[in-house]
Amino acid sequence: MAGVTASHNRAGQYLRNRRAPVQPVGTGRRAFIKQAFGASSSAWAALSATNQASWVSFAAGHPITDALGQSITLTGHQMYVACNTQILNCGGATLVTPPVSAAVFSPGAPTFTVVSAAAITFTPTGLGAATDFLLIAFSPWVSAGVLFQKTFWQERHVAGNSAVAVVATTTYHAQFGTPPVGSRVFFRATPVNQYGVTGTPVIGFATAT
Repeated sequence: MAGVTASHNRAGQYLRNRRAPVQPVGTGRRAFIKQAFGASSSAWAALSATNQASWVSFAAGHPITDALGQSITLTGHQMYVACNTQILNCGGATLVTPPVSAAVFSPGAPTFTVVSAAAITFTPTGLGAATDFLLIAFSPWVSAGVLFQKTFWQERHVAGNSAVAVVATTTYHAQFGTPPVGSRVFFRATPVNQYGVTGTPVIGFATAT
């Protein structure tokens, strides 16, 4: 509430200022994203003053909603890093000028099926353009009583217009093991336009059969 977090430990309840926890560099996807973030941040200094000013103007006209649900306006540098980190995450090339459009497609209602020791299949709806991207992420398997999930692992990205079934059996089992029959696996489908602007993700789940 207002940037203050309520928590507790063995001594009782307490209040503290909200802050992001320290995250280790790690390996795999985490390391890649941190590297892309650092590269994007450093590249800002190489932009011309004109291009920097254009990012400042774009950021001022396109506020975002933060983790607390508040509308905030990023600096030009922050917007540049946000868009370019996502573009690199999608396998694209670094942008110099700001997005031509901030419009992002909706991923609709993808189809997701989980068979315990067999196929884990995610089928996009193909509602974006060929130049857009769709990030596909999965959660570890959890109890069927779990209704909310916030921990996801990005398995891959596909073109925004893709409606081809993604079979993620091998990669999922390697990452999380075989989901038991009756367990629940969540997916998160995050749309990204060709300029690195991220849209509203769709989250759903399937029960392993």
